[in-house]
Amino acid sequence: MRAINGEDVYPIIFKRKSVRKFEAAPLDEAALQKIRTFLTTLRPLFPEIRTELKFMGADEVKGIFKVNAPHYLAIYSEEKDGYLANAGFLLQQVDLFLPTLNIGSCWQGGPRPTKEFKGADGLEFVILLAFGRPAEELFRNSVSEFKRNPLTSITNISGEDELLEAVRLAPSAVNKQTWYFTRTGDAIHVYAGRGGLIPPQRLKAIDAGIAMCHLWLAAENSGRKAEAVVKDPGSTGAPRDYDYIASMIVK
Repeated sequence: MRAINGEDVYPIIFKRKSVRKFEAAPLDEAALQKIRTFLTTLRPLFPEIRTELKFMGADEVKGIFKVNAPHYLAIYSEEKDGYLANAGFLLQQVDLFLPTLNIGSCWQGGPRPTKEFKGADGLEFVILLAFGRPAEELFRNSVSEFKRNPLTSITNISGEDELLEAVRLAPSAVNKQTWYFTRTGDAIHVYAGRGGLIPPQRLKAIDAGIAMCHLWLAAENSGRKAEAVVKDPGSTGAPRDYDYIASMIVK
């Protein structure tokens, strides 16, 4: 697993924000083509899981808490072990890339496409990302503007603050940060909190994938290599009320 081709998106982690106000005008074709090209470079968490991405317009998306944006990107996937985390991992790369084009984005956990997906049998809709030119500030001014839990609430790992600070700043549904990280040797194990209706359990698994994307990018930025595995021999002994999602081997 290698860093995103030709794009230094790591610094975006420390200033990104969810944009909820967009200009109504659609993006020009040149910008859309840059996004399409970038989609061909995405690194999956689990390459064996088949996925597909599809652009949608505002009239093709409906649902609660929908933000009004000119564009939406939907991800569809096979329903295999780890597919929700894989979807989050993939789409977070797009979320971090778009600001390099002065384009804002916002995860959409409630809205869904208005039409059934056609063209890929066996794939199910997972989640959407809204995007377009921002009608508000695109970036935060400093890390202090993030409303996030302290590292001690999301991990018991010591000595890896550089990696885990990037994880701490990852977006999550209703900003709940329901993930937890432990370590055995080179393996960092990722868990998602169990119980409660908000956010739904499926979004917690997607959020874990988003956090793993930040972990991967932080590892690559520090000159280390990161590889994901669905099950690791050292992943037993999950924290109470947390479900195991996956592990990332960081060397």
